[in-house]
Amino acid sequence: MPSTITAGIIIIGDEILTGKVQDTNTFFLTRELRSRGVTVCRVSVIPDLIDEIACEVRNFSEKYDFVFTSGGIGPTHDDITIEGVSRAFGVKTVISDVLQKVLQQRFADLTPEQLKMAEVPEGSELIDEGDLKFPLIKFGNVFIFPGIPHLLIKKFHAIEKRFSGPRIYLRRIYFMESESVLACYLNEIIAGDNGVKIGSYPAIGDEDYSVMVTLECTDELRLDYATRELMARVLPEKIVRVSME
Repeated sequence: MPSTITAGIIIIGDEILTGKVQDTNTFFLTRELRSRGVTVCRVSVIPDLIDEIACEVRNFSEKYDFVFTSGGIGPTHDDITIEGVSRAFGVKTVISDVLQKVLQQRFADLTPEQLKMAEVPEGSELIDEGDLKFPLIKFGNVFIFPGIPHLLIKKFHAIEKRFSGPRIYLRRIYFMESESVLACYLNEIIAGDNGVKIGSYPAIGDEDYSVMVTLECTDELRLDYATRELMARVLPEKIVRVSME
């Protein structure tokens, strides 16, 4: 089977950990990356602490093909992601001439707080694709996104062609059966070690079905075989429907 392309997501911000702001960026990134064949292996939510940012970014960068950070790149005292990424790789934080010029076009006289938004880890790449008004900062395999959801979405779509892995095929089977009954059948399929990943999700209070089972694999033939094997073990009247993606 094709080799897996992996990613890790780091959500940075005390506001997420304290419940003041709801994180929607994780859902967007995981969904979009998966649709492009990139497997998100881990999501981490961490506070606005430079050492924690540095440690997490360094670890993720070593483990995964792509790393996405969200948050902490604005003008305020708690926007310290750039410094954290710099520390992760042992480089200085510097002012980017390109970003400074962009800011000067927006603000007549830059304040120190506004100039802070021109900071980058030394050696960064600035990605200015599509109709971005402010370039995206990339250092190595780390993509540094803003935390504001609509800005993150716009920047991701501007560079989405950079992310591509083997297609992940998905089957959803909806059952009107108890999960405890299905469990032994799922274990039998998994024991076959065929590279198919299976998930089971009960639905409470849904009159249409009681359990949704997902099967996914980069090999469609193996996936279809596992799907047939599972359905053959369940009474036909217990199968509500099957969807293919």
